[in-house]
Amino acid sequence: MKNNKLTIMVGALISSTLLVAGAASAQENVYVNAGVTQHHTKNTDTASITGKVGTQINPYFGVEAEGGFGVNEDTYQGVKYKNKGDLGAYAVGTAPVNDKFSVLGRIGYHHTWEEAKAAGLKVKNDDGSFAAGVGAQYMLDSSNGIRADYTRYTEQKVDNFGVSYVHKF
Repeated sequence: MKNNKLTIMVGALISSTLLVAGAASAQENVYVNAGVTQHHTKNTDTASITGKVGTQINPYFGVEAEGGFGVNEDTYQGVKYKNKGDLGAYAVGTAPVNDKFSVLGRIGYHHTWEEAKAAGLKVKNDDGSFAAGVGAQYMLDSSNGIRADYTRYTEQKVDNFGVSYVHKF
């Protein structure tokens, strides 16, 4: 029951983020990101292809949804681990340093689907966590840029390092 409630909550958060992004599109504040994220735990390192969609409500605050799918696996003590996918929704605070460079912080909720395999057995994990992070973004021109960020999933104790291409509409 707990997993169903968490999945519903993640879906509601992402849906509301997408609705806000859709409503704001006429104001040209919507952005998308596409990149790669490394997921680091005490014993494993995996990676995923990650996408974000969000809207900058004003110069200092926005909301974004994030999703990804795993592209590799890691082995620890004979067990293979893989991130099958993840979804998250965040409130994002932005501090513009100049016209091209800004720093950001974000807080929200992130849900991850993982799989572990060993000796013919497969175990699936479906878990969510409060998440908080920091990052920086550099715009090459008015529409295209690069973003680097770090996000910590607190309950799962996962450190995530991401680099992505940014496109503002």
